[in-house]
Amino acid sequence: MTKDRWNLALQHCADLGVDVEWDDMGEYRRGGYKRELDRILLSPRLSRRQATATLGHELGHQRFGHGCSTPANERRAWEYGAALLVTPGEYRAAESAVGHHLAALAIELEVTPKLIEAWRRWWETKGQFLDEVDHEIEVLRAPGSPLR
Repeated sequence: MTKDRWNLALQHCADLGVDVEWDDMGEYRRGGYKRELDRILLSPRLSRRQATATLGHELGHQRFGHGCSTPANERRAWEYGAALLVTPGEYRAAESAVGHHLAALAIELEVTPKLIEAWRRWWETKGQFLDEVDHEIEVLRAPGSPLR
């Protein structure tokens, strides 16, 4: 693991003033975002990897102000959470270490396969373009570049 994603996500919640609470929501619900309270609820039944991925997902709902669950809202929230929790460099390093299998990447990055799927969707639609900009900045800052 390259960083403690759980604690970073909790710190992000604290920075935003979003409360996080454990709440028994039944056997199947993992989390929820209560917009009127600006509060994220997490099931105590979750493993740490599941809680981390779910917290990232619920932060997506918070970021976009979602008040209901629709397929589009869910997809957007998963992709936001994935981009928040895993950087392109971390994903590349994990893929170099364990290959491209979803479960292996999820274990390596201490998230869930569902979050890895969302990260890949995010990468295909948005992330790769951001990474190109970051790469250009890295090249310009490299020793011997005109901006150095």
